[in-house]
Amino acid sequence: MSDVQGFPAFPTGSRRRRRTWWGSAWIQAMEDTAVDATLARRGRRIAAEGRIGPVTISPGRAAAVLDGAAPIVVAVEPLSADRWAHLAAEATVQSGHLAALLDGELPHALADLLPGIGELETQCGCDDWGNPCDHAAALCYQVAWLLDADPSLLLVLRGGSVETFGARPAGVSAADAFARPVRALPEPPPPVGDEPRPLVVAPPGIDASALADAATEAAARARELLANGAVDSSRGRP
Repeated sequence: MSDVQGFPAFPTGSRRRRRTWWGSAWIQAMEDTAVDATLARRGRRIAAEGRIGPVTISPGRAAAVLDGAAPIVVAVEPLSADRWAHLAAEATVQSGHLAALLDGELPHALADLLPGIGELETQCGCDDWGNPCDHAAALCYQVAWLLDADPSLLLVLRGGSVETFGARPAGVSAADAFARPVRALPEPPPPVGDEPRPLVVAPPGIDASALADAATEAAARARELLANGAVDSSRGRP
């Protein structure tokens, strides 16, 4: 997972189509510390108006630009090593927790990824005194929409990654695979003497004896090729 992820601007008329408990918790952390509830409500409307540009998620912050000019930042403190260790222990106890997170669900056991009251800090290039102002509140709502769809973004916002949990991506890269030495082929099986004559059921019009002779000769050539790396070119010639 990259340390920085970008998302296109939400179009006009956007709204939350899926309400999750973790997206609601993110909004609650903002609304519970808002100086003016009216600004928060206005922020919800601005979030749906398409005035906020592309959103960038990076460790400790979400950022965007309002009306192509005013920068907006919503900051959240990265987790300490102790809190990451606690979350990693929770994920170890129940191996499905991390898989659920990467599959679009946030287990309650990993709720420490979410900010609490007072943990969200906002900045905006406007002159509004509110904390958050309606523009920063709008970005908070849009980040909640992104988290609704992909709660693993909380790993980035909190300064961690999948590897923080001690996990490693599955599979091997092509470069690593081609760099590995080629293993030697196993030794060919020992010869077994005369080739057994195969039991052949010939279709109508085909000489069963001749077909069995051809199959026996092919088997002998294949065994000779495995044993010697070549076939005697004179085999089968008069």
